[in-house]
Amino acid sequence: MEVQAEEVLQSALKSFADVFVVVGEAGAQACPPAGDDLKESLLNLKLRLNAETSATTITETEKLFATELHTWSERAAQFYRQKTEEVREILSIVAKAASQIGERDQAYAKQFGKLTERLQGTAKLNDLTTIRRSLAANVVELETCVTKMVRDGNESVAELRAQMSVYKDRLEAVERIAAEDQLTGLTNRRMIERQLELNTAQAHPFSVIYIDLNGFKQVNDTYGHQAGDDLLKQFAGELRAAFRTTDWVGRWGGDEFIVVMDGDFSEAATRAERIAKWVDGEYTLTTTSGVRKLQVSAACGVASWQSGDTPASMLQRADEAMYQNKARMKQTVNA
Repeated sequence: MEVQAEEVLQSALKSFADVFVVVGEAGAQACPPAGDDLKESLLNLKLRLNAETSATTITETEKLFATELHTWSERAAQFYRQKTEEVREILSIVAKAASQIGERDQAYAKQFGKLTERLQGTAKLNDLTTIRRSLAANVVELETCVTKMVRDGNESVAELRAQMSVYKDRLEAVERIAAEDQLTGLTNRRMIERQLELNTAQAHPFSVIYIDLNGFKQVNDTYGHQAGDDLLKQFAGELRAAFRTTDWVGRWGGDEFIVVMDGDFSEAATRAERIAKWVDGEYTLTTTSGVRKLQVSAACGVASWQSGDTPASMLQRADEAMYQNKARMKQTVNA
């Protein structure tokens, strides 16, 4: 009975942990800008549950789970409220511009109607001098009316362009925020996936570098998640500086990073070597027990595009190469 109870408990814990993954995936699909953080947070909660998990830990995890869902729902609601308001404002601007153009055209239509009546009246005159004077006056009025129409039209278009430019900048800012990993400021996983799909669809030669921090879990376990977040932010900044502005440097999740770059295997491998020289090294972290200096290194794996490749196949090769590199690094340390 004790064995059976233990099996039931482990099965229940596994089901509880699997719920985190399912909810995280659903949240990422429902609202990607807010879902990436939810997905990562729930994966971290899943790691809290293991065979030695206590009742206290389960209770705390349940509370953290509810907090993460509440945070995600607020962020998702705020995001969609903002998008709805922006679309509403843009539609309002377009409607106002259309209304102004319609009113202006009606006013000019009346003027042209009166002008036409006067020209028709001129045709009935018998005196040539009177006709000439009437035509001259009408031509001047016509030129004035057309000039004013052009000026009003240019002003309306310029005003509309200025207003739309403001909202274009705002929408681009929202898109940039939606494309960023909130913790590190790098490109988030969703945008990296999109770039991989775009490059492979275009059969565009490029390379992928898969990067994984060594011993990151130990940093979290020893110094706490705040120190771990501090390390990720510092490492991300150094990683970004080691690549070109045209390269896509992103956080894949946890302590894993992805770089999508133009260039063949040789060029990507050279860039990966720069990580060991420029990015690996000593980092200063603020922990609950004070300031700590830690030596940090990362394992890298490179894969270059081949005909028929998919994003999944490229990532798999890069991931395998990264783990091979990590194994060699461990052998070197133990030697």
